[in-house]
Amino acid sequence: MPIIRKVVDVGSSKAVTLPKTWLEFFEKELGKPIEYVALEVNEELKISPYIPPENKVLTKPDRRRGLDS
Repeated sequence: MPIIRKVVDVGSSKAVTLPKTWLEFFEKELGKPIEYVALEVNEELKISPYIPPENKVLTKPDRRRGLDS
């Protein structure tokens, strides 16, 4: 069964919150806090946790190219 979340206004953008239990589960599985998520859009919107490689530090994501650019 899918988790239904409301789309809310945030300034001039829209946002969807993630369930706390979802984050806690993945943080426990990965052993690290989730600071970023990866979005995949291909007729469906898929959200998954994103952990950058140990030697790669993300500063300010370039929204035009994605997080791993």
